[in-house]
Amino acid sequence: MLYLRTLIAGVCGAVVAAMLWILVAFIGPIFLPMLIARIRGEGGASSAVIGSGSILLAALVGFVIAAVWTYRRG
Repeated sequence: MLYLRTLIAGVCGAVVAAMLWILVAFIGPIFLPMLIARIRGEGGASSAVIGSGSILLAALVGFVIAAVWTYRRG
């Protein structure tokens, strides 16, 4: 039962880590330059690109952290 709970926690941790990474790496670079341009009164456009490798790495890190944390809590 402990291994199943660890697996479920790891998957949930991976999903949360991937969603947070997408928010930080995608939403941030789009809205921050637009906010700065609005404060300065200038026009402009911004864009962001995320590769699947960085999302996979974030999910892997989230899985490992959540699984180890759940396993140690036991």
